[in-house]
Amino acid sequence: MKKKRIVSFLMAAALTAGLFAGCGKQGDDSADGKDGGITAKGRYVEQEIILPEDVKEAVGIKEQDDGLVLYARNENGYSSYVYQNETWTDSGDVTWMTDARERLGFEIEHVYSGEDGNVYGLALPCRDGIPYGQHIIRDAGDGSALDCTPAPCLEVGEEGRTDLFVDMAVLENGTIGIVEMSGMVKFYQDGKKISEISEVIPIVLDFQSVMAIYGESIAVFGKDRESIDFYQTDNFQKTESVSLKQELEETIIVPGGSEIWYVVNAKGIQRITEQGSIVETVMDGSGTLMSTDSAYPEKFICGKDHTFYGLYNISGGGERLMCYRFDEEAQAVRDETLSIYGLKENQTVSQAVYAFQSKHPEVRVDYRSAAEGEGDSVSETIRTLNAELLNGGGADILLLDGLPTASYMEKGILTDLTDLGERLTEKGVLMDVVGNAAVLDGRIYGIPARVSVPVIFGDDEKVNAFQNLDSFHRYMEQNPGEELFGSTTHDMTGMTLFNTFYSDLMTKEGGLNEEKLLQFLTDWMKLCEVQGTREVEEKMGLEAGVWKQMSTRFNSGMGLLNVPVMIEEIDGLMSSMVPYTIARESGKTPMSVRQYYVPQVIAGVNASSKQQELAIEFIECLFDESVQKGDNADGFPTLRSGLEYLAEYVETKEAIEMSVGTSAVDPETGEDVRVDAAYPPKEEVSQLIQMIEGLSTPFLTDSMVEDTVFAEMEKCYGGKQSPEDTAKAICRKVDTYLAE
Repeated sequence: MKKKRIVSFLMAAALTAGLFAGCGKQGDDSADGKDGGITAKGRYVEQEIILPEDVKEAVGIKEQDDGLVLYARNENGYSSYVYQNETWTDSGDVTWMTDARERLGFEIEHVYSGEDGNVYGLALPCRDGIPYGQHIIRDAGDGSALDCTPAPCLEVGEEGRTDLFVDMAVLENGTIGIVEMSGMVKFYQDGKKISEISEVIPIVLDFQSVMAIYGESIAVFGKDRESIDFYQTDNFQKTESVSLKQELEETIIVPGGSEIWYVVNAKGIQRITEQGSIVETVMDGSGTLMSTDSAYPEKFICGKDHTFYGLYNISGGGERLMCYRFDEEAQAVRDETLSIYGLKENQTVSQAVYAFQSKHPEVRVDYRSAAEGEGDSVSETIRTLNAELLNGGGADILLLDGLPTASYMEKGILTDLTDLGERLTEKGVLMDVVGNAAVLDGRIYGIPARVSVPVIFGDDEKVNAFQNLDSFHRYMEQNPGEELFGSTTHDMTGMTLFNTFYSDLMTKEGGLNEEKLLQFLTDWMKLCEVQGTREVEEKMGLEAGVWKQMSTRFNSGMGLLNVPVMIEEIDGLMSSMVPYTIARESGKTPMSVRQYYVPQVIAGVNASSKQQELAIEFIECLFDESVQKGDNADGFPTLRSGLEYLAEYVETKEAIEMSVGTSAVDPETGEDVRVDAAYPPKEEVSQLIQMIEGLSTPFLTDSMVEDTVFAEMEKCYGGKQSPEDTAKAICRKVDTYLAE
């Protein structure tokens, strides 16, 4: 529920520190803490500027002598507002923008300030009869709209559209620079192309600020996605390239003055120079809006006195305007630190960090994940963490996803959160659904902020085969040679089946039943032969398998149409688009897999933490409505109002315009099969919400157990050991691990 994406990437906010000396007065003391009892002061702080009440949709900002100017779209046209002395003044209708919509039929989506003094709008057609594609509009000088799109960009291609742009800028002499969806940068003067940058810039969003102009310099993303390249405005020749040594997929380039530039992303605001190789942190982004995946900066500008303004598009609709100003009285080093640790980065946690920091600016939140490590395996990472926790160390808050939660509860590593669970129930959290994810002796020790949902649909008789391990075995005996899934691989089939029947395979002690495991492995190998997984993998070049590349635990195949049975784990509204489309076209309704839900973002508090109250308060922030409304691909909300919001959201204009496409080669026919999907209609989303509210069985796995099972099953499939030896090896290794 964010901007339409070609590819979705986001780095979690790294916790760095630093100040830009030219941006304001720094304290005399070290920024590392206290010196001689005096706390160092001076750092950038984030403050929200509340938008005018009648603004329906903001499309851009610019700074002018008398204040900050906001451009907004409403039902009747476009208006502008000036922000000065902490007050908004309505400047009335922007006639040329309104004229662009009413007379020319173009809706202005984004606003740019040209170096030539004009304001430009990047627009899309808003009525029938106009080929789809961007147009560049400006004031003709008399209050009417002038379409100044270069003629070559208006040629209609075979697909029935004109060129698609992701960014633009205008030089002082009126030359228009355009970044195309392909990544090419082209320059036009008087409607004719005069130059282009041949090095293609990688594009990952349908709107992305990858180019900026100031004075005699043009700054653009380098093709390596980790550098900024500089070109001269007079001859378009490259002069310098500054490596930032960081991914720039969701980064904005901001001019800051002569040879001074800023890059803005989840890390914060960083300063570079055209000749320098040093990247200097002006403001740490952790705990700010820019570090959350629910907010994408539409426009970012550096104003007077090095005050920054950011206009953000918010996931789920709306915009927020933030100001970043150097505060000489703000403590450069925060009094307290709250630490958070998990096996992988998580967007919901990043959003909760922002909500928490808004309430506690005096607390530094140190959020780290194993993904930031030096390449240790999951098992090594967990063993190291276990030793640290048993010795009374570790982070204040533990994200328990993939960790040995049952062992942690038994060994007294986790704090009792039962009272918190009761408060969250009153707040509207579905504790009947999620409250048994980490429970011992009736007490709650971990609470998931999200849940993902494994669903199944297909031929009724074959769907019934997945009721339990015995029904699966009976089906295999009674229907030899019958496929259960569509095109699939051995590892997708094996791990999806193992997870589906995991509770049947477990012993009371938490290990695995060797006899049942042998039966399962034997049936799996038979199914792989029936499905022709070796032929599929060979034709598609997937000999190494694909399971390890997946983020979900249930995925039965390639997701083609007309499959006998499809099992898919949906981890948010967007991920429901394709499976629900396939089910609808098959005349089927997705159902729960054995009433499973997969607890996600399971937050627990380290019993050894000295920050118990703050840690519990942070967990409550995971359930703030603003956090729960985000569609973060890490599960559905567990807050009732967050779930209800989903059904309303799919009927908004933003949601209706959203679509995704997926394609795969059918190994049997060699044909390219494509599925175009949109959000499920409100009725289907309401049914999905009802399903979530009725779920009762948490699917919990230990990453080390899962890795052991996967590794041994690979040996079995590869012919290196028999199913009997595989069952023995798995049980022995799992028992040894649990004993540790």
